Amino acid sequence: MLMFLLVFMASFFAVFLLGLNSKILRDDHILLGSIISWFITIAQYAMTWAVFEAGLSPIEYLVTAGAGGSVGITVSQYLYLWLGLGVKNK
Repeated sequence: MLMFLLVFMASFFAVFLLGLNSKILRDDHILLGSIISWFITIAQYAMTWAVFEAGLSPIEYLVTAGAGGSVGITVSQYLYLWLGLGVKNK
C-alpha cells in the first residue's frame, strides 16, 4: 500500500509542477519558473525511482501514476487561479 501512495504522490507532484510551471512561464514569471524547475527535477527523479522500486505490475503502476497525474494537473490549474498569478482579462 505504501508503494501505491509513493507512486501516486510522485506522479502527482511531477505533473502538478509541470502544469504550474507552464502557466507561470506563459505569464512571464521567469524567476519563479526557474525555481520550480528544480522541484520538477526532484519530482521526476522520484518518479524514475518509483518505476524501478515500487514492485507494481505495469497495470497497477499505470493506473496509480495516471490517477496521480490527473489529480496533479487539476490541482495545479485551480491553485494557479486561486493565487491570481494569471494575466487579467480587461
